[in-house]
Formats: sequence, structure tokens, C-alpha cells
Amino acid sequence: MSERPIRRILVATLGSPWSKRAFEYAVRLAKAYALELVIVAVVTPTYKPEKGAVWGLTLTANMQEELRRHAKHVLEKASALARDQSIASISELREGRAAEEILKAAEQHQCDLVIIGSRGMSGVSRVTLGETGNEVVLKAVMPVVVVK
Repeated sequence: MSERPIRRILVATLGSPWSKRAFEYAVRLAKAYALELVIVAVVTPTYKPEKGAVWGLTLTANMQEELRRHAKHVLEKASALARDQSIASISELREGRAAEEILKAAEQHQCDLVIIGSRGMSGVSRVTLGETGNEVVLKAVMPVVVVK
């Protein structure tokens, strides 16, 4: 059975400590093996409780815009770091459910590998990666590396 070589890695980041570790690992792999990076940040709609709103929640435009600004900043920094390491990269800001958007981006960009971060929890929490990580691992059609 002949497998396609790894040429493109998708790494999801939004600036958290665990996603930074995943990004650093992706950069090391990309540099060592001359791979292309697809750097994705996903902004999920933010809701706040509000009387009279459907289901008691309303979308907060200010919070959403702040999250977009933060995600763009994270992507700019990540792209600059990749560029400084002479790594070809594409960065993309997506909106929606994180796992869904990560998986869509991986397929659209024909990624051979997905790298995501894990919070590295202990005890009972260690059994799961969190909602997004679990869904990516379970539904991805390509290998997924989870960085602790």
C-alpha cells in the first residue's frame, strides 16, 4: 500500500498556551521536512444572556469583533514566525464551530496532517481532549497529532 507523503500540515491556533505548543511543534516539523503550513484560527460566535432574546441569549457584536481582531493578530504573528523560519504558509480566519471549520479547512487545503493542542489536564479530565479536540480526532480523514 503506497501512501501519499506529507506535504501540508494544518495547525489550529487562537493564541492559547496549548495551541501555541501545537503551533511550535508544527513549525519544527515544517522546517525539518520542508512542509507547507496552513494556519487556521476559528472564531466561534459569542452569546450573552439577555432578557427577551430567543433562548435568552443574544449575539454580542462587540465581543465578536474583539475576537476577530485577536484572531487576526494571532494569525499575523504566526505567519511572521513561519516566514522568519522560511516556511511556506497560508493563514486563514474562519468563523463557526471550531472542529467543523478545522476539518473543512484541512480538506479544502488538502492537508495531509492536522496538529491541535491539548490542555494537558490530569485526572478524569485527561480522558478527553475537550469538545473540539475530540471531534477533530474522531472525524478527521487524515492523521491528527495532539500536542500536550
